[in-house]
Amino acid sequence: MSGAQPTVGRVTELVRATSNYLRDRPRLRLFVLLALPVTFLVAIFVIPLLIMGWYSFLSDMPPASLTLDNYAQALSTDLYLGIIWRTTVITIQTTVIVTILGYSMAYSLVRFSKKATLLLVLVILPFWTNYIIRMYAWMNILQSGGVLDTLLMWTTITSEPLGLLYTQTAVLIGFIYIWLPLATLPFYASLTNMDPNLIDAAKDLGAGPIKTFLTVTLPTTMNGIVVGIILVAIPTFGSFITPALLGGTDNVMIGMTIEDQFVSTFNWPFGAALAVIVSLFVVTAMLIALLLGTDLFKQQGVDQ
Repeated sequence: MSGAQPTVGRVTELVRATSNYLRDRPRLRLFVLLALPVTFLVAIFVIPLLIMGWYSFLSDMPPASLTLDNYAQALSTDLYLGIIWRTTVITIQTTVIVTILGYSMAYSLVRFSKKATLLLVLVILPFWTNYIIRMYAWMNILQSGGVLDTLLMWTTITSEPLGLLYTQTAVLIGFIYIWLPLATLPFYASLTNMDPNLIDAAKDLGAGPIKTFLTVTLPTTMNGIVVGIILVAIPTFGSFITPALLGGTDNVMIGMTIEDQFVSTFNWPFGAALAVIVSLFVVTAMLIALLLGTDLFKQQGVDQ
């Protein structure tokens, strides 16, 4: 114990001396604080993106010559243009439906429910179950003669099985189920942080429920809506598990095509080109959200 105390004392003095040294050098202190996380982000995100971008310009597996044929093939072939278009349509449909349902659910939790916390836990409860297991459950529900068909025919709503599995509708249902709880959280947070006095003031000025919602509630919570849209649109555009399990071979999305290029056909350069296209979509969506969010903050600042 007597040998440990001087060691602890020296460590304490070293830490104190280092702290005093950095206190007088703000730039060095900032560098020390950011060096490790920045290095981690560069190693995990930037370097793999650069490697993927380099692969996308290769004619074959390295060493190989540089070419633009991979991008030309992706953006000029009817097959891949159709896949990109289908992916875009499903992404827009999912985002719109999830935004409407999620915002309505969050609004109900905040405005009308006395047990909002409990209901919010029930909303995020599906996250406690594995993603793949939930998709297999939906396969059993949507397959021909499955749970949904049995229920609909038992209630005489339909007279024959619908067989929704392996259709675009099944993919859309799967995406809505997966992303609805995730989108509800930022909607709920923005609605919870909204000042209720603004709604009371609008009512006192003679605004009805619809006008109050459109002129007060919706603009005030728009930043949460933007966050929710981003959380839905980006993963939907690049997803491959849900369309592969629920959509089959007739509803291929770009994420499935990328996975096929890397795993099945081993055409890594073309797969990398498709991945770059997806990355450009993500970056574009983030920039639009950033610009939109900045404008919203400015507008709210002016209004206040």
